[in-house]
Amino acid sequence: MAANAKGKGIRRGEMAFIVAIVMGLVLGMLIKRVRLGLLLGLVVGSMIVFLGWISIKRRD
Repeated sequence: MAANAKGKGIRRGEMAFIVAIVMGLVLGMLIKRVRLGLLLGLVVGSMIVFLGWISIKRRD
C-alpha cells in the first residue's frame, strides 16, 4: 500500500511540473517572450517537484 501512495505522489508531482511548464509557455506567449515563459515554467515546475520531494522525505 505504501508503494501505491508513493507512486501517486510522483505522478502528481510530474503532472504539476507539466502544468507549470505549460502555464509558463502561455505566460510567455502573452508577453511575447516564449523563452522567458519556458524558463519561468521550468523554474516553477522545478520548485513544485522539489517542495513535493521535501514533503515526502519529511513524512518518512
